[in-house]
Amino acid sequence: MSEIRIDQFLAAPECEIMIVRYHDIFQTEAALKHGKFSKEYQDLSAVIMLDPADLKKIDASDGDPVKISNEYGTVVVAAKKSDGEDDTRASEGHSGVGYMPASVWSNILGSAPVSAKMSRSQQKISTIRELIRV
Repeated sequence: MSEIRIDQFLAAPECEIMIVRYHDIFQTEAALKHGKFSKEYQDLSAVIMLDPADLKKIDASDGDPVKISNEYGTVVVAAKKSDGEDDTRASEGHSGVGYMPASVWSNILGSAPVSAKMSRSQQKISTIRELIRV
């Protein structure tokens, strides 16, 4: 008999987030070297940089999948913790604001900056093929 986990029936904590897009040279390099359908490109593109306070609000950790939804669409991306040491956007904290590289994942949510709801997810990170339905 399989074990029943109570967390399967509870809604994940949710918070409002303002999403700002940015251009990333490493993401561009991955697209040119490996192609936009590559794992290397997805690993650099299907992410959102979050303040540690926002990760805590949704009970998520660095690297966890998070679902981001608004009236334009829904994506699942990897949460990345901004720590201020290697991310200049995080030097003074940015609670309530998430940074996403300009990509198919951020474009699904509309023109930036956009407001969205965010929660930890049990789903896998959305692939580019799923998003563009290839």
